[in-house]
Amino acid sequence: MNFESKISNRFYYGSLKNSKYLGWLSMIGMGIGCFAMVIAISVIYGFEKHIHNKLKGFEGDLRVYDFNQFDEIEKINAIKTAMPFMERRALIETKSSKRVVTIKAVKQLDESFYDFNLEGLMPTNRHIVIGKDLAMRLGIDIGDIITLSSPIDQTFGLSIPEKKKFKISGIFSTNILDYDDRFVFITLNDGEKLFKRKRYIDGYDIRINNGHSVYEVKKSLNEIFGYQVEIKTWDEQNKSLVDAMKMERYGTMIILSLIFLIAAFNLGSNLILISIQKMKDVGILRIMGAKKYSIMRIIIYLGVKRASYGAIFGLLFGLLIVLVQNKFSIIPLPYEVYFIDTLPMAVRFIDIIIIFFLSFCFILLASFISSRKLAYMNLKRSIQWMK
Repeated sequence: MNFESKISNRFYYGSLKNSKYLGWLSMIGMGIGCFAMVIAISVIYGFEKHIHNKLKGFEGDLRVYDFNQFDEIEKINAIKTAMPFMERRALIETKSSKRVVTIKAVKQLDESFYDFNLEGLMPTNRHIVIGKDLAMRLGIDIGDIITLSSPIDQTFGLSIPEKKKFKISGIFSTNILDYDDRFVFITLNDGEKLFKRKRYIDGYDIRINNGHSVYEVKKSLNEIFGYQVEIKTWDEQNKSLVDAMKMERYGTMIILSLIFLIAAFNLGSNLILISIQKMKDVGILRIMGAKKYSIMRIIIYLGVKRASYGAIFGLLFGLLIVLVQNKFSIIPLPYEVYFIDTLPMAVRFIDIIIIFFLSFCFILLASFISSRKLAYMNLKRSIQWMK
């Protein structure tokens, strides 16, 4: 241990007698800042992860557009399932109302591929599966007959779009965004008959095996089929939503950093008070040959020691709350509002590093400003301070 650390320790333990409560406030301020940021970021990321998993369960990990070589995709070991689909905006009609929906015609509506709750049966030819919110809005139920038409697929310019009747075989529920009010599923065979202007399928929804990276699989597909085939990950398909969630997380970090700023002001005033108390000692050290940067280091060490304990404790306590919530679900949520029973909390290692880095930067900034004021104090004034 060098002399700067030894002097800093003596200043630290000496200051506990005269400015004990200010020291505690410095530690508590940094601790509250770290704790609040860990909890807020873990909640935001928990909801992000929940939405991410829900949407991936509905759309798959990757989507390949305008590609018809099903056998070639199936040969790739990392791919678990490839679901061919056709998609089109169309009109659904009942006896009393109409609504524009997105029809998704799939080869087979498999619950192992599409992660949602289904009441009823999978669709077969001339059967349809609709969302729960759409069924409530139109006042229809399983077994009812509806009419589908695709205006864009009418064969003649002035003709009335061909309408086909379908029987509702099931009602699905995803509880995400507007999917339950917007999507309906029919078989690929019915889709080919309804979408007369479509000659081929629109592409494939792909689900990959666990342990494989989505971006590595995308890179492999591009190497095999070339970059003329359009391939998008889930994040790329929902870029606006992903960017909005990122901005929310970053905005929360910036706002909660104000707690660190207030704690830094408190720490700075505390260090300045200690500097005034130790002014004579600093003057003696300077006369004995201590350099200005050595004095600055002493105060910086002192500031880091005072505040870092609080930052580390707040960080660890926040992580403990996250672990307890994930293990025991102690914080409930109203299912009718959020469609989940407990508050989702998840934390990433990179977020912990960022939070600790932010707190440490504020600690160093406050310590540096205070140390610079003391280090450049006039020597004669320092020696005569206590007279």
